[in-house]
Amino acid sequence: MKKYLLTGAGLFAAVLATAQTVTTFAGKENISDPWANFNNTTTTTSDAYFYEPEGLCWDGNGKMYVTERNKIRLIDGTTVYNRSGALGDAQTSLGFADGTGVAAKYYHPISAVCDGSNNVFIVDSENHAIRKLAPFVNAGNGQIMTTFAGGKPDGTQSAQGTPGHQDASGTNARFDTPKGITIDGNGNMYVCDYNNFVIRKITPAGVVTTLAGKAGVDGSDDGTGGASARFGGPHGIAMLDNNNVVVTDFWNLTIRKVNITSGSTTTICGKTGVLGQKDGTLAEATFKSPKGIAVVNGLIYVADDSKIRVIDLTNSTVSTFAGGSAGNQDGVGTNAKFGRLGGLVYDGNNAMFATDLYFNVIRKITIDNLAPTAAFTATKTNLLVNEETTLSDISGGKAATSRKWVVKEQQTGSTANVSVVSGDLNSSENVTVKFLATGFYTVSLNVTNEFGSDQSEKAPYFSVSTSSVEQLNHLNELNIFPNPLNGTELNVRLTRGFTDATLELYEAGGRLVQTDEHVNGIQHRMSIPQLDAGTYFLVVRSKEVTGARMIAVQ
Repeated sequence: MKKYLLTGAGLFAAVLATAQTVTTFAGKENISDPWANFNNTTTTTSDAYFYEPEGLCWDGNGKMYVTERNKIRLIDGTTVYNRSGALGDAQTSLGFADGTGVAAKYYHPISAVCDGSNNVFIVDSENHAIRKLAPFVNAGNGQIMTTFAGGKPDGTQSAQGTPGHQDASGTNARFDTPKGITIDGNGNMYVCDYNNFVIRKITPAGVVTTLAGKAGVDGSDDGTGGASARFGGPHGIAMLDNNNVVVTDFWNLTIRKVNITSGSTTTICGKTGVLGQKDGTLAEATFKSPKGIAVVNGLIYVADDSKIRVIDLTNSTVSTFAGGSAGNQDGVGTNAKFGRLGGLVYDGNNAMFATDLYFNVIRKITIDNLAPTAAFTATKTNLLVNEETTLSDISGGKAATSRKWVVKEQQTGSTANVSVVSGDLNSSENVTVKFLATGFYTVSLNVTNEFGSDQSEKAPYFSVSTSSVEQLNHLNELNIFPNPLNGTELNVRLTRGFTDATLELYEAGGRLVQTDEHVNGIQHRMSIPQLDAGTYFLVVRSKEVTGARMIAVQ
């Protein structure tokens, strides 16, 4: 299991070690005559014919919705149902119509998302509208389709909706070939309005506003305000965290981050106009055809032509997660093959699902290792006695189902001088503690989920002192011996050497016992008076370093 090394209040994160198994989830390979092969009746995942399946989402009951060229399917287990949209040839049954079941019509629905009530919001791309499908009740109960935003304001039915750009409510709003959609915890939706070069926000009440970009003006500029940013063709979108979405900017060949409140936009990686699939640092990476995007445990996955790429913001890297040369082949990691990837979504458990627009199938990418990788931070690591600090679990992998913190004095292993201010050491994600006595303290965190467990320990992690030595910094390269001290001579060694150093010996209470001056060299011999038993601090101050070690006197 990979570990995280914590130093001070910082975190050096190792790349999450994962393997990935790619299998065909649904659909028969369908490339010779895809518009002529279709299912008019309920079928199985292994017998289903799809034509340009692209959007995927799940409702709260674990049922998968699939958007394809002319209709919406539902997959429940291994059964595939036609739930909405005209049956038959996907080329001749396109249109724009609200209605129940097969009475509804679409014109290239491209993505979908479910809300907390199991309504399905569908981006009907070439109808320039957002459609709403009522929740699934049972197979015999038809689902009603209505137009939620965009389309014809007068309610007339036509071959296609009306393109444009208009911030308004419901069907008074206008889109131009919208693509991806995602939803936040408050039910607000965010849409890539592709041909308008903007990101739109839709409230649960259907109010549409422009969040980032300027309608009708393409470009690649980042911006601190929504209207100052420019996009070249926003395509896929996913929630990165509670405050930001990530977007695949298709024509710019970049991955962008947009704040959902301010619209502030930054480019994460990719090089504008530079075509490729180069892995490496964020600055080095290039993309070929970024479309679908998903976020799993802070890692950003991108459907990039025939590969799935993964962006690790912690380590500032881009790598190939699955897929190699083009093809339709199950396998592990880069031994698997995809044709032309479209949508990419996470199931919330241990797998992602991708749609293949060339072979017209749906693939499942199981993330074989989502065991936690324990890691934590603290708001402060150099503390005064009775000063508070908050420990935060930032472990990787799938979220922990249980955790345990252990905070103890380094030398004795005692927890007597550790006081919990808030939270629970046996369960809480965030715990605030304070220390009742000077010393160095060790912290360890053990996290567990259904895939395994991991532990991260940093010793010593906290320096706790009185005001006289408030700025103590622990240094691994500062060594003293003997320790515990049972005489009157102390040897001090610094691997990098001292230059014009001052050595200060303090009681635990903060009283300065002795000061030595050291001109140059690696080692210093310090003659000290006979000391009472207890804990002391040796502080070394030089132009190279300032650091401290705790000394026990017997």
